Amino acid sequence: MTQPLHRLVPRRGRRSHRTTAHGAAAASCIVPTLDAWAAQPGAGDGNLPLAVLAIAVAALGGLGLVAARRLFAAGRRAAAPAREAPSATPQVVLRGDAPPLPAVPPASPLGVRATAELDVFRRLSRDVYWEQDEHGVLTRVDDGSGGSPLKLRLGEHRWDGGAQPLESSDWEAHRHTIAQREPFSDFAWVWVDPAGRVRVAIDSGMPRFDASGRFTGYAGLSRDAGAETVADRARRLAMAALLAVAEPVVWIEAGTGSTPGWHVIWANAAACRLFDRTERELRQVPCRALFGPDSQAAAASLEQSLRARRDVRMHVDLSRKYGEVRSVEVRLEPLPGESALRPCAALLMHDRSADQERLQQDGRAIERLRSKMRERSLELEVTAKELESFTYTVSHDLRAPIRVVEGFARILQEDYDDRLDRIGHDHLQRILSAASRMTQMIDALLGLSRLSGQPTVPEQVDLSRLADTIAEELRGADAQRRVSVRVQPGLLVEGDRTLLRVMLENLLGNAWKYSSKRPDAQIEFGCSGLGPDAVYCVADNGEGFDMRFADRLFGVFQRLHSASEFPGTGVGLATVQRIVRRHGGRVWAESEPGRGSRFYFTLWEKAGR
Repeated sequence: MTQPLHRLVPRRGRRSHRTTAHGAAAASCIVPTLDAWAAQPGAGDGNLPLAVLAIAVAALGGLGLVAARRLFAAGRRAAAPAREAPSATPQVVLRGDAPPLPAVPPASPLGVRATAELDVFRRLSRDVYWEQDEHGVLTRVDDGSGGSPLKLRLGEHRWDGGAQPLESSDWEAHRHTIAQREPFSDFAWVWVDPAGRVRVAIDSGMPRFDASGRFTGYAGLSRDAGAETVADRARRLAMAALLAVAEPVVWIEAGTGSTPGWHVIWANAAACRLFDRTERELRQVPCRALFGPDSQAAAASLEQSLRARRDVRMHVDLSRKYGEVRSVEVRLEPLPGESALRPCAALLMHDRSADQERLQQDGRAIERLRSKMRERSLELEVTAKELESFTYTVSHDLRAPIRVVEGFARILQEDYDDRLDRIGHDHLQRILSAASRMTQMIDALLGLSRLSGQPTVPEQVDLSRLADTIAEELRGADAQRRVSVRVQPGLLVEGDRTLLRVMLENLLGNAWKYSSKRPDAQIEFGCSGLGPDAVYCVADNGEGFDMRFADRLFGVFQRLHSASEFPGTGVGLATVQRIVRRHGGRVWAESEPGRGSRFYFTLWEKAGR
């Protein structure tokens, strides 16, 4: 009775000496049958019994090499008459060790069963059957019920459309193989489908010949390996990243029942430097030997976490090759996988000894910087005191000659008034005015010097009330003027009350002075924003100035208008800038000639940010 094909083919992976012996015995039984069948009349019609073919396939699948060879030898003798008298049944001939196999007649019941099992194979397998003609053009792609991207290549060569081999850009080697009609296997090539997706195929093929021995092309199998190639590339990139990473990393794997614990299966260069061992030594050394005497329990703890597939972090002492101990922080990151496989994880290590050494170096560098800062601060303090002393000395020494000049000029004016003509009186008046201006400048310079060395006393200051008070004082000093002064209420800040009053006196005094020629003079003081983003502004509609000279505004004794036009010493805005800087802010101005000026300033801007 004929057995089904799947019962005749042994299961994969069960080959042994016993099956080989059974295969030899089966061959001893089958060979006489094949010889007897070949001697019968009509045996030359080429229809070798399919059951015998199935047994031959079974012998190839696991019954033993000796049995397979004897079966193929008998098959050749049985098929020899068929070559002399070819039948109407077509044959498929593949070059190789296998003999020519006749096609299964469609009417045969066993042929129907084989076709059904072949269809099941097509459904379950990832491989696609293909054929190409003698010129290398794909003529058939049979992938069962599923669709294959290889069908898009029908009527084309593999090398058409910019396709390239995966490992090399030269198609000549593959063309040479086809020209020599040699089989090829695991040939990987890359092509782009019409939708723009990159496809990777792995092909294997055998040459085909017709009954007369004429070469008709190739037949073979193809597998779409795009996803596998992407995954393999990602694995390679990940391994390259682990190799290049600066932190020590090792892969560990749990041991089997006979070898408990765990062992290293891979280590990057940083880990080898940390342990002072080669990767081979790390793979061979027991896990407990990697830890110092005080951290022997760490190996068992890591094993428990590894087998439970949970991450863990701990501080341990690692033992180097020659007994040196390093304090490190280790982190176990399990690799997800099937429970049937041995657990595997990445062990990442952070060298705390290196951190401590780095911290010590940073501490020493900070201490050197502090020492330099103390020296620099002492130098600046000495320089500031010397500058203050110099300023005071110069100012005090300048007062005496100025007083002498002013005193003798007044004596001339009083005692020799009747002897001087109009020009003489004019000269004396110019001398007295210059001496008075010089005295004012010396007083301003002394005030600026004292301002730089005066300590600040922070407190809450109401700038709105200070501005109102200063405005009333300006009105009292010049009662004839009608000036509109608007002050935004509720402007509270932290700062030194005395210094802030000096600042507002200078800003509001400048606005009052430079708007003196306007009959509708207007002065405003307000604020926009809150906290460190608050910007205060003193605006007027007075004379204004050209912004091209704005960089000269806050310099000492720098003036953009003549003293005859608008009196002053040129120290007021320099004083404002110093006070604002001592309060952690900045000051700037905007103006147009004839359209007024706007002075902006901030307080504690740097401290807030």
